[in-house]
Amino acid sequence: MDNRTDILLELYFANELSETEAVELRTLLDNDPEAAAEFKWQQQIAGATRHMKLTAPSAGIQKQPRRIMMWPRLAAAAALAGVIVVIGIIITNRLQQPTVPEAIASNYKPYPNLMPFKALDPTAADGVPAEVIRAFQLYDDPTQFAAAAEALGKVADKYPEYPESRFYQGVALVGAQNYPLAVDALQKAVASGGTNRVPALYYLGLAQSGAGSYQQARQSFESYLKEKDGVPYRKQATEMLKVLPSN
Repeated sequence: MDNRTDILLELYFANELSETEAVELRTLLDNDPEAAAEFKWQQQIAGATRHMKLTAPSAGIQKQPRRIMMWPRLAAAAALAGVIVVIGIIITNRLQQPTVPEAIASNYKPYPNLMPFKALDPTAADGVPAEVIRAFQLYDDPTQFAAAAEALGKVADKYPEYPESRFYQGVALVGAQNYPLAVDALQKAVASGGTNRVPALYYLGLAQSGAGSYQQARQSFESYLKEKDGVPYRKQATEMLKVLPSN
């Protein structure tokens, strides 16, 4: 969920939405399941706190003077009940939220091997060094992430005409859970400005999350979401932002 959604929700619950913003929010809720879920959750909290306020019977104090000493107790009990409900909702939500390692595991998927020499046309591999082909064959094997990362690193150093190998090395390192080396490889892939720069931002966020660099991970995921091509992993990046500690 992006900053614009947060702003619209805040305006809604503050009863300050303009007509145009109301239409924008309605459209967003109809088309974004995550935003709709967040809206419903905030409604539950708002309802709990509103109930807490409504149960303080200030209007009845003058009409029933004999019970005037009981109203503060009732109001305090109602307030406590409201607080307990809100805390219960928050705790339940926290308990259901995965840990950072669990979130990385559930949101990691190897980037597709798009190298041209993998095409069905046998001539596509003509002139490609055997060690380059072998490195990408290892990458295609989900049980060989560590070996693939090592082979792709050598390819990236030896064959600058295959700059994509640095990106794929970083993705394989994330799969091997070697996060510090993955951060280094993916930072190089992002800095190179090649065709894989945008997906490299997403995988860099995963690597930084695994390395415990949560603020840098947030920046990488947010940068990915701002990119017009940052679509394939938009949901995953949003989920990671929800899980990462704010500090």
